[in-house]
Amino acid sequence: MIHIAVDKEYAQAAIEYCKSSGLFNKKYRVQHDGSMVYIPVIRPPEGYKIVDINPIENNSIKDYNHSFSYDIIGDIAVIKGKKLDEAQKLVDIIKMRKEIKSIYLDSGVTGEYRTRDVKLLYGEDNTGTIYRENGIRLHVDIKRAYFSPRLATERARIANEINENEKIFDMFCGVGPFSVLIAHRIKCDIIASDINCDAIELLNENKRLNSLKGKIEAYCGDSRNLIKSFHDFNRIIMNLPHGAFNFINDAINSVSAGGIINYYEICDYETLESRMEYFRSAGLEIVYKRIVHGFSKFKNMYSIELKKL
Repeated sequence: MIHIAVDKEYAQAAIEYCKSSGLFNKKYRVQHDGSMVYIPVIRPPEGYKIVDINPIENNSIKDYNHSFSYDIIGDIAVIKGKKLDEAQKLVDIIKMRKEIKSIYLDSGVTGEYRTRDVKLLYGEDNTGTIYRENGIRLHVDIKRAYFSPRLATERARIANEINENEKIFDMFCGVGPFSVLIAHRIKCDIIASDINCDAIELLNENKRLNSLKGKIEAYCGDSRNLIKSFHDFNRIIMNLPHGAFNFINDAINSVSAGGIINYYEICDYETLESRMEYFRSAGLEIVYKRIVHGFSKFKNMYSIELKKL
């Protein structure tokens, strides 16, 4: 039975990609050997290592089909991409988790401030919670400011790349998961901005919740205007998957030669290829690109590291 072999670190993104692309074989279970994860596929996607191993039948397909259809943020579960009647069927399964106090249906992120349209399905009507990841605590309010737990591995990976005393601009910082984790781990100077002032209020609280080696200056405002007041960043983080490209020239102008831009975008493969061409023409070296997770049948969220030449 054909499987693709993926490093454990990237397994969740690969599973979501296979599911969104219609390649995942639901009849069989995902297997692992400690360091590698083996994902059963109907046909192999390009760019993955293929192995032929004995499959394990999935005797709990119903439960597995619910995987990745909801996020756990602290003591809150957020069901995404479901109609109300479909979401209600998931409530009885999710509420069995002892830590869950509230379950919400997320009907999508809207507006300039990237806020969720949420409806309470179960439990306490309290959209605020304390979320823990990678050794830090974050006060998250799912209604006031956008936050995704699915980037936990990505945030840890970026934090591990930071050198001491880097000057960093976190352009669309939200409640500060990138900035707080980086400043928690290493001495550095971070400018963090978001147009949503509620997000900045939560970021300032999250600075107080954690011990920080680095310094974070948080600003509420349009990152395009703010970035013009600063120059020579060693690194710029652009986590705005549906709009980062509109700000890429501002980032290029403000990052120093040899500096890094961590760029995120949700797009289809054709758009991705056009972005690659533009980045090269703008004097950027593409250090790497990878799929963070699937988004829809033809779109993925991509992480791209760019170096200014």
